[in-house]
Amino acid sequence: MTEITIKLILFQAAFSFVACWGYSIICNAPRKELLYCGINGFLGWFVYMLVMMYNGQAVTATLLATVAVTAVARFLSYHREAPSILYHIPGVLPLVPGAAVYNTMQAAIKGNILSTYSNALTGFKLAGAIGIGSLLILVLPYRTFEIIPRFGRKK
Repeated sequence: MTEITIKLILFQAAFSFVACWGYSIICNAPRKELLYCGINGFLGWFVYMLVMMYNGQAVTATLLATVAVTAVARFLSYHREAPSILYHIPGVLPLVPGAAVYNTMQAAIKGNILSTYSNALTGFKLAGAIGIGSLLILVLPYRTFEIIPRFGRKK
């Protein structure tokens, strides 16, 4: 992995941070949680790009990035005492298969049936990877994320 590749991945992840942070502002997330929402978006895109660089398969990259984002969202939820969806939705936002849906619609309008089916299948696979990656972590008990005990609270 070259230095330029790492810089490019960090650059893209930084923009993902800004996008997720801005989305959280628009959705009226509490001010004290905006940084964590952005960090989760940064993490999701960073993991996605690393897996894409080594594996090259978007579905695998989306699945692993979603697992990472969901695990961090649940961890933050436990330790920040906020709903996990507050961190989960902005973190998954960069992984949503918007390009596949756009390409599906474009191919459908042009009448290219084979390309329409191909892009639609890609979009469904990516959306399924997001759903499965989220469920893999969301089914774990809430106490699983007490890896580090909360500060200032007695049990």
